[in-house]
Amino acid sequence: MKGELETIAKPKLLRIGILQSLSSRHVSRLLGSFRRDNPLVAIEMFDGVGEQLIGLLTDRRVDAILTMFDDDSASKFPSRVLFEEPYVLAVPETHRFARRKSVKLSDLRGEPFIVRPRCDRYHDVADALNSHGVELRVMYKTDQDDRALALVAAGVGLALFPAHFEMPAVKQVVVSDLGLSRAIVLLWARDREGDLKEFIKFAESHSWRYENERKA
Repeated sequence: MKGELETIAKPKLLRIGILQSLSSRHVSRLLGSFRRDNPLVAIEMFDGVGEQLIGLLTDRRVDAILTMFDDDSASKFPSRVLFEEPYVLAVPETHRFARRKSVKLSDLRGEPFIVRPRCDRYHDVADALNSHGVELRVMYKTDQDDRALALVAAGVGLALFPAHFEMPAVKQVVVSDLGLSRAIVLLWARDREGDLKEFIKFAESHSWRYENERKA
């Protein structure tokens, strides 16, 4: 009984770092569902870009991170790949591309763009466009995904995004020759694996549901 009372008085604390470009809807659904199923677990969250999150995990300032997969980080920490998502073209629903199932990179010549310089694969996207003779006509730069999508919806420009987003008045169009995607992975500190066991299982099952929702 004493142990149970101590558990209630001092709930288990998990410190989770989250890639700032992950969908807010996705993150809130994952963490909200986990908290409902595990009410005695407290969660502290930290936003950051990939390098910042790896630094937090290395310094043991967080117990686990949700970030983009790369071979170097996956070789240093225990990991689970949760899901993979392609990069797509975000266009306003009134744009001529919105009525097409796919476009090619060459179709994007002369189009205005909203760019996110701190996007995880920004340089890969820019290189792919340059290799097809497409020079970015930048109308706006922002590190805020919601603002970028709002500007797309307003017709200010197009944007290349991971396919996790849902935004009224914005359509996703496949870029057939882009060939870029990102894998989202959960990495954790090895000495915290016991305390994280339930969260790891939950994150794996949650990502499976998410993928099937997208395919439905």
